[in-house]
Amino acid sequence: MAKRFEKVLTDSSTNYYLESWQIDSSSFPEFKGRQWRITKFVLRGGRQHGVDIVEIDNGQMTVTVVPTRGMNILKACTNDAVLGWSNAVREVVHPAYIQPESRGGLGWLEGFNEMMSRCGLESTGLPGTDLIVDNQGNKKTVTLPLHGRISNSPASRLWVEVELEEPCRLTVAGEVPEGRMFGPSYLLRTAVSTVPGTTEFTISDEVQNLSAVPQEMEILYHCNYGPPLLGEGARVVVPYRKVSARDEHTLQDIEKWDTYGPPEPGFVEHCYFLTLHGDADGRTAVALVSPEEELAASIRFSLEPLPAFTIWKNTAAEADGYVTGLEPGSDYPNSRQFEREKGRVVQLEAGESYRAELSLALVRGKPEVEALCDEIAALGEGKESEVCERVDPELSPM
Repeated sequence: MAKRFEKVLTDSSTNYYLESWQIDSSSFPEFKGRQWRITKFVLRGGRQHGVDIVEIDNGQMTVTVVPTRGMNILKACTNDAVLGWSNAVREVVHPAYIQPESRGGLGWLEGFNEMMSRCGLESTGLPGTDLIVDNQGNKKTVTLPLHGRISNSPASRLWVEVELEEPCRLTVAGEVPEGRMFGPSYLLRTAVSTVPGTTEFTISDEVQNLSAVPQEMEILYHCNYGPPLLGEGARVVVPYRKVSARDEHTLQDIEKWDTYGPPEPGFVEHCYFLTLHGDADGRTAVALVSPEEELAASIRFSLEPLPAFTIWKNTAAEADGYVTGLEPGSDYPNSRQFEREKGRVVQLEAGESYRAELSLALVRGKPEVEALCDEIAALGEGKESEVCERVDPELSPM
């Protein structure tokens, strides 16, 4: 077994909490690899007061993890590019200031500015009603807010792992509970890891049903990109089997589903639902390619746990959020009732776990970007593909 260093930073079960902490490659005299640093600190002031931040600087890329917001990824930066975006939400908003049910169930948007925001675990889609059985055995209509609650659930346990032998992987891990009396009870165990000297990081998740009875579960990884990757002429490269517009408004621009225009004040979002091809092992890859084709952001994942893929295009003015979302998910971000009817909601038995992993990277240089695009194209080469001329009723409610 490789030599490993571990340090717990937060453990609510023992009331243990480190407000600030840092470790780097110089902390280990025997370490001979690339230089790196992991730093934990707390934000102060405004609506971000009390938010924990952990930065993993691997020498080439710095990945910023937000334990207070469900272990989301705020951004990933190199010296020449940022994976992330900006909008009117300027702070890293503490969950205490978020009311998911406000504004007709759209309260989630008041904290939405991260590069990767998880949606789930009870629901991932648009706000709406669903029929449940309450604790008295009665059927009851409830309202589920936009994109669920996991992004506004703080980690109850947080720790760091460092491998002291090659490949010297650096990991920030956490446990995020989401549950309530007379309802679903989940535990998200997640690890964000990277290898020094790379421009790639991996998110490894396990969601366990802690209840003694079966429960439904949904999860979606809302991966968001703005400039410099996004700009007029940028394009998304995916090995698609089928592309369908979410609604009639989006359908009007279906021929432009894989390309992007300039910032446009007042732009109304477009959303596309896709099924993808993968390799012999069921793995796939997607990419956002910059207008000059000198930069690309890639996401690699397995289609078995994440069979649904969504493209969100919001090319509004930069002040209002010029952004696109590439979103692998267990299902599509429709209402839970619709996704249940289509058989796409995950069913977890008592104690059962669901696992998913994504590798996100920044690719630099035209030859490297071209090679990535060729790799993705090969996944769909010679296979059926369709861009639907109508909204597919199997993927979207009519």
